[in-house]
Amino acid sequence: MSELKEFWGLMHVLDRADDVALFVVSGRDGKLLYCNHLVTVRTNAHVGSQVSEVWDIEDYQKACSRCNEGGAYRYIVEQSPFGTRKNVTVNKVVWSQGILAYSFLLTSHVDDHEEAEREKIFGLLGRSFRHIFILDVFHGEMTTLLKPNAKGSEGHYRTVYYHPVQYDEWRRNLITLYAHPDDAKQIGEALELSRILERLESGEYTFQYRRKNGDACLWSEMRFLRMEELDGKIVCTERDVDDEISLNQGEYQSEVILKSIGNVYRSIYLLDLETAEYTTVKPDMLLFGIPSEGDYATLMQIALELIPDEGQRKDFGSTFSTEVLAAVFSEDAENVAREYMSALNDQMSWVTVTAFRPPYMKGMENKCILTFMDITERKRVEAERNEKNIVIDALTSRYIGVFFVNIFDGTFHSIKVPAKYRYIEKQFTQIGDAMEHYAKAYVLEQYRDGFRNRISRERLLEQQEDQSKREYIYRSVSDQWLRLNIFPVPLEHGFNEVILAFEEYTDIMKE
Repeated sequence: MSELKEFWGLMHVLDRADDVALFVVSGRDGKLLYCNHLVTVRTNAHVGSQVSEVWDIEDYQKACSRCNEGGAYRYIVEQSPFGTRKNVTVNKVVWSQGILAYSFLLTSHVDDHEEAEREKIFGLLGRSFRHIFILDVFHGEMTTLLKPNAKGSEGHYRTVYYHPVQYDEWRRNLITLYAHPDDAKQIGEALELSRILERLESGEYTFQYRRKNGDACLWSEMRFLRMEELDGKIVCTERDVDDEISLNQGEYQSEVILKSIGNVYRSIYLLDLETAEYTTVKPDMLLFGIPSEGDYATLMQIALELIPDEGQRKDFGSTFSTEVLAAVFSEDAENVAREYMSALNDQMSWVTVTAFRPPYMKGMENKCILTFMDITERKRVEAERNEKNIVIDALTSRYIGVFFVNIFDGTFHSIKVPAKYRYIEKQFTQIGDAMEHYAKAYVLEQYRDGFRNRISRERLLEQQEDQSKREYIYRSVSDQWLRLNIFPVPLEHGFNEVILAFEEYTDIMKE
């Protein structure tokens, strides 16, 4: 070790230190070129030992890579063979003889704001997770707070990285290095930052994936949640769930399903596409009156009996068979939905049937979620809207100007209006003020009073009695005959709107 003799004085000091650890690793073969006495005492390593006897090889490689990218690399270990809460400083060393090495210096860590923040998280969440991360959305960075022991029961530390990595890099590494190859696309979508933020709007966001563990793959669960204590940052935890044996696993699956698709559906079932069996997630005895679990053929038969139209029954039977659903979801479809007339109540109603891809988690392989929802009211509203649109289409094709007016508050909006009149709607909010201006500007003087009278609030309210169409023929200042048509917009209980429709009347008057 002639290369280090010039540092013999420093080496002497370090060998006597009981709270500072230093080891130097060859960049060529990963062997120790030097380690002080504390390293030898705590790990039984010595010059010539492999770095894996002192430090986790994965962390060693990552630290060297960071060091190569930007010079000195610093991070913190929570627990290590050399004590708790240690600062780690990694430097690249190149001697004149061309020897490349990396020095690892461990010193005591002084508490700071970041440390207090992490201790607060550990206090709230505990330390029983495989990983704990902090996601800084504003900077797009992911910081590892906690990672598992590298050597299982023989492991000697858990690492805290205070120097974050870009979220995209963290996501890419997780997918490439740890996710099952067949799940890479799905996990990539689950970890899209936009999806995480969207799901967090309604609470926490949880999903499961198969994580590589040697030659095998074990199920792991990731959970994202916001914490008020973190000033807008997001916590991500990961735990192993492959060996979990729970008596209420079905209840947990049902809870996840309800969170993933909402609770608006009248009934929800979990369908096994391989065994053709179902279990109930959200029961609705009024709808089906079927057992909570059983053969899917039973559920289909009762559903078919509620669909009176023969063509729709055939469509349901073919669309929602297990074979068809399995084929559809194998092609990455998100859902399958159909609407049918149904005999749910005394009167004819409508129901929508939707099959969803289930949340990605252990126990959900080869399954789908089947939902039923009464949409009778929505169909009624759509029919009214379509009917109104038909009226509007007819009006706009015939008339030169059409306004919808609320007769109670006087507000209005135009459906169609000539270009030269468009400023009226921008300038006035009340139909009375707008039409008063129109009368002065465009109606010949001898017709103005009649025009004003027809559109006064009192005359419009009178139409609540007979709800009949009214009209007024007048002459414009440009010597053109026009007709104002006033249509009530009927509702179930009276009406609160009228339509003012203006049309050219010159040809009729000439006849």
